Amino acid sequence: MIKNYLLIAIRNLLKNKNYVIINTLGLGIAMACCLTAYILVAYNIEFDDFHKDEKVKNIFRVHSHVVLNGSDFRQAVSTPSPVGPMATEDIAGIRRFVRFAGSQGGGASVSYINEATQTNNTFGEYITYADSAFFDFFDFPLIAGDHKAFSSLHSIFLSKRNAEKYFGDEDPIGKVLTLSFARGVVKKVTVGGVLEKVPVNNSLYIPMLMRFEHFEEMRALDQSPWGDWNVPATFLELEDPTKANEIASYFDKYLPQRNDAFKEQVVEKVTLEPFKSKIDPTTLTWSYVNNMIEIEPLLVFIILASMIMMIACFNLTNTSISMLAYRLKEIGVRKSLGANKRQITTQFLLETIIMALLALFAGYLMSTIIVPEFTAMWDLPYGIKDLSSVNLTLTLLLLVIITAVLAGIYPAIVSSKLNTTTLLKGKIQIRGSNFITRSLVSMQFAISVMVLIGGVVFIQNAKFQENIDFGYQKDQLMLVDIKSEKEYEALAAKARLHPKVQEVGATEHQIGYSTYPNPISFQGEEVEVRHLEFGQNYFESMNFSFIQGRPLDHSKTNDFNEGAVVSRQFLKTLNIQGEPIGQYVTVREQKRKIVGVIEDFVDNVFRSKEPEPYIFYATVGDRWRNMIVRADAKDLTEINDYLEQQWKQMYPTKPYSSHYQEDILLAESNQTNGNLKKIFLFLTVLGGLLSASGIYSLASLNIARRTKELGIRKALGATMPSILVLLNKEFVNILVIAAILGSVGGYYGTAWILDLIYAFHIPIKLTPVVLSAFTIFIIGLATTSITIYRGARANPVDTLRNE
Repeated sequence: MIKNYLLIAIRNLLKNKNYVIINTLGLGIAMACCLTAYILVAYNIEFDDFHKDEKVKNIFRVHSHVVLNGSDFRQAVSTPSPVGPMATEDIAGIRRFVRFAGSQGGGASVSYINEATQTNNTFGEYITYADSAFFDFFDFPLIAGDHKAFSSLHSIFLSKRNAEKYFGDEDPIGKVLTLSFARGVVKKVTVGGVLEKVPVNNSLYIPMLMRFEHFEEMRALDQSPWGDWNVPATFLELEDPTKANEIASYFDKYLPQRNDAFKEQVVEKVTLEPFKSKIDPTTLTWSYVNNMIEIEPLLVFIILASMIMMIACFNLTNTSISMLAYRLKEIGVRKSLGANKRQITTQFLLETIIMALLALFAGYLMSTIIVPEFTAMWDLPYGIKDLSSVNLTLTLLLLVIITAVLAGIYPAIVSSKLNTTTLLKGKIQIRGSNFITRSLVSMQFAISVMVLIGGVVFIQNAKFQENIDFGYQKDQLMLVDIKSEKEYEALAAKARLHPKVQEVGATEHQIGYSTYPNPISFQGEEVEVRHLEFGQNYFESMNFSFIQGRPLDHSKTNDFNEGAVVSRQFLKTLNIQGEPIGQYVTVREQKRKIVGVIEDFVDNVFRSKEPEPYIFYATVGDRWRNMIVRADAKDLTEINDYLEQQWKQMYPTKPYSSHYQEDILLAESNQTNGNLKKIFLFLTVLGGLLSASGIYSLASLNIARRTKELGIRKALGATMPSILVLLNKEFVNILVIAAILGSVGGYYGTAWILDLIYAFHIPIKLTPVVLSAFTIFIIGLATTSITIYRGARANPVDTLRNE
């Protein structure tokens, strides 16, 4: 019986090749979109699956539960450096520990000089650090070298990509790299191993790995390990995993020392979490451990993929109903020979399943192109080859089942309910439309309106954000990465020689990417504000607008040790009344006097639309990380080229790195806007084509059903325009309903996405909504009009004779 079903299904599909091709391509693209969305879902589902369960079953992360501002609870995968070794020594049940941390102060300049070829490969790199037991804890196989080499303090392990970048085809093992860190610290290390490529959905990102002792040595230059905010992630191997909660309770004895040294963020308790347990990203503070993708972007792409899949499925349903009109006698004969409703239903569902399988094959091939393009758009080096084959297979099967049910169940049920006698007499005609088919077409066009609105709005949003008043001249600023005051002084001297440079300054942090939140106190009240520590000539370079007081002079001892500049919003947030100049606030247990107040500015378009409170104070030259250059926007490129030449002459073994302030502020938003614009417009084109195909099928079936009526009307003198108006009335209603539903859904849906992503975004106006709805309406109306026109052109004599 199954064989007969298959034979009939294949014969029918082969007889209707155009129908098969159109729906296979439409469904195939939709399935490719679903697979693309699944990439992000799988990233989370399979997070850390790279590590074998058997190896990490006893490994636990140490979580510090932090209280911010007295009431805001967060968790941090971090503990002060001494906790790991002290706990292993003090607490029974802990076998050993590993600490993991990453680069500070802009990472390191890494260089390799090939003496044979006299080539010098120098790049800026992010360095990670871990204790000697790291490779005993976690699975990181090597393609070269030996894990035992990590026992040496002077070894370094590289990712495959970095090994190829520095050494090409050379054997990297035993080669010496020179690493230049902040404050003039230089280290020479020997390559001990090259890691195999591991999936990026992994807690531990390792481009270059050195021993943790180097991290401790460099952080000790800043402050004590108990009061250091830059604490590492700590992992413990327990003898008995069931005693994790009991062991965690013993960590309370370390909390007083930690909280006394770092009062801004109080650790309330410590918990031990299994290595493979999921971390809620909404409660996680900054950490060296990678985390999963947050739920909001997942929802956006799942919804978009689901919408395009619904359009494709509804299109298949409508075209299947249209094809059913040509199979009425076949159904009647099969029923007269004893076929029951279940068998007829099975036959039509099987044909839909075959169609879905063909579409799956086409979609999988398309996904090999679409997925790499999509992941490249978001700088996510993750693809189909990184997925679990079992999970992927189950997902593909589920996709086929969902497609078959959504697209095939209605035509199958309709065909099974038809009366045998009337079928054989030829008295049954499939109506061109009914409530369900009209609803499906309306939903198709409504979804097309929604995605078009999204595309148009994100185009407008990109232009809107470029023209935001950030509170200073962002387009006149450029930053050059430096590692020390010495580098700043040398390069600043060269910069001042350029006639088009207006100001030069230095800073550790900078608006747009490295300010940080921390509590401060005023009259007994503690409030979290954003901090920025700066260097020489900072305010002159940034050219902020002062509304009270003056800039802080970095060269004056009192200003350096005790002074602060704040924003207007700072005064409101701390409720500072009266004259602010001369009032004191407490920053890290140190009193600082307000010497100036600047106008509010925008730091980040993603974080907050309301002005954020800021405090600025000076820091020592060893902590300066950026040289700021101010000039006319049109001259910055020329100045950048000039500074790069000067840098290479002074520091030939160090990479030159610079950024325009405008790019710092808008690069991420421009990428997001651009990517979403492309995605929405792609879905609009695809959805529009599928929707047009669906309404074309519906209109064609209506024309076929009303052939005799059209012949009579033409014979009685009806004109072509009157026929078009008459037959288009039904479709106009469908398209009007679709336009209304799509406009409402597009307005609120796009607003939701904008609010989800941005603090600063364009307010959605009615113009793009109306224009998008009108555009899709015209596309649908043009499709039906062309179809009706072609059918109505037939000679009424021939039509009536045939009837």
